[in-house]
Amino acid sequence: MTEKTTSRKPWRINWLFTAGFFTAVYLLALAIYLIPETALCGADGNLVQRLLACRSFNELGDFLSRAFAPVAFLWLVAAVFIQAQELRAQREELVMTRQELANSREVMKEQAEQARNQALQAQRQADFIGEQTENLRRQSEDAHRERQDRVFEELLQATHRESLSKLSGSEHNVQTNAGLNLSRFSDFRAQSSEKAFSDLSSHLEHLKIMLRALSPTANWRLHMPPLVELCNSLNIIVAMERNLSPAGQVKMNSLGLKSIQNSIKEIIDIESEFNSKQLTK
Repeated sequence: MTEKTTSRKPWRINWLFTAGFFTAVYLLALAIYLIPETALCGADGNLVQRLLACRSFNELGDFLSRAFAPVAFLWLVAAVFIQAQELRAQREELVMTRQELANSREVMKEQAEQARNQALQAQRQADFIGEQTENLRRQSEDAHRERQDRVFEELLQATHRESLSKLSGSEHNVQTNAGLNLSRFSDFRAQSSEKAFSDLSSHLEHLKIMLRALSPTANWRLHMPPLVELCNSLNIIVAMERNLSPAGQVKMNSLGLKSIQNSIKEIIDIESEFNSKQLTK
């Protein structure tokens, strides 16, 4: 806030009135002086007529020039002072104008500063809202990933409990050119999920190697429905990878679920191709 200061204007002499006053006083004094002067002439009439009658034209001209010289000088001085007053007033107006312009600049600076502060405050509020929105989005994503992790754990346990249990202890005979290979899946029911999927991955890798060397005339027996069911379960679990938290993705990779899924698909393809060849014979 700017404090309003009231300044009293300096007292100024009205030189026009002053010159007129002194002129009137001078003329009055001149008239008083001329009354006894013209009375000595013995002329009749008013003061002007007696003055004209008492003096010749030359004397009258000299008298008037001498009489009105002080009046002319008085008005000359008054004109100089009047002009000086006007110049002083113009200078004061210029000073006031400059002061008003300076005040206007200060007000504009204050307004610009306020506008800048308001813009900064608005930017801070926008940044704060953006941060809050980003935090809410992250919290929502984290909550979604936590839910997906729980679903992942539940599906993993269900797959271990159901699909792997059906494979537990099942035998498969693969006849290769080197002879008959008899193998059996481990008992996954008594193992933890990590151990069960690790043993399954190793067993499937070994089984793929044997199937690649499968004899064209082989008569092999492999119970496929549990493997197909396990592959379907793994398809659902692996499809969740992008929605899992980093910890969930690390666990999926450590269990080798993608490798197990690919191995089962390859075994299913080999079995389908083998059966197709057997049908065409």
